[in-house]
Amino acid sequence: MDVPIASNRPQTSRPRGICRYHQAPRGCFTGDKCKFLHAKPPESPDSESLKTSVTPYDAAKSCRYYANGYCKRGSECWFRHVIEPNATRGTKNPGIEEELFCSVCLEKPVTFGLLDGCNHVFCIQCIRQWRDPSNKHGDLADSMNMKKCPMCRSPSKFVTPSSSFWSSGEEGKAKAIQAYKESMAKVPCRYFQYSKLQNRKKPFCPFGRDCFYRHLNGDGTPYIFRDGVDVYMRVRISSFLRIFCIDSL
Repeated sequence: MDVPIASNRPQTSRPRGICRYHQAPRGCFTGDKCKFLHAKPPESPDSESLKTSVTPYDAAKSCRYYANGYCKRGSECWFRHVIEPNATRGTKNPGIEEELFCSVCLEKPVTFGLLDGCNHVFCIQCIRQWRDPSNKHGDLADSMNMKKCPMCRSPSKFVTPSSSFWSSGEEGKAKAIQAYKESMAKVPCRYFQYSKLQNRKKPFCPFGRDCFYRHLNGDGTPYIFRDGVDVYMRVRISSFLRIFCIDSL
């Protein structure tokens, strides 16, 4: 899948001027590696077209994050979303994603939302909206259905963003989930950080040991919760969020 490069992409290397061979009958032999602009000479030296033009060398650059499994910029990425021939991200047929469409909006996802409990296809926007409790009311908000697949109702504790779709049991899905967890573990947990301001001796996170974000003691060592989301979300989340909302007013 080759996602169009964002139109507002800046230059990532300094062009050396207009390529003298681009307009020649035989063309430019350098092709995608040319670091000169492939454009017509401007009418004035201060032409805006030169400042916003991208060289073939820049335009051919591939996104290294997409190649590793996930680019959070999606269609707004400045670089090409392609898998190089010598890249190995699994044994999947490179053309298989062309046939996959989101089960909700029926569009082809730029970024997939992988559920750990089933193999249904969703774009990251649709599945996150389904699982978001803020826009749910009544029985649906009180039930756990929004934490299940909207198609088969298989429970999934989290959603993994991925630039490729992987089915359960495939090595690529396990790698995508692990890479996502490692990335999140570098970010401080906002619930944990806020709770330490209220009670430094008894920090809190509604997800407990199931949280992907970083929990650190004052001395830099990891803080380990005894229980996970199944306990803390039901026992203490209501009181914690009530305090959180009051203090935020």
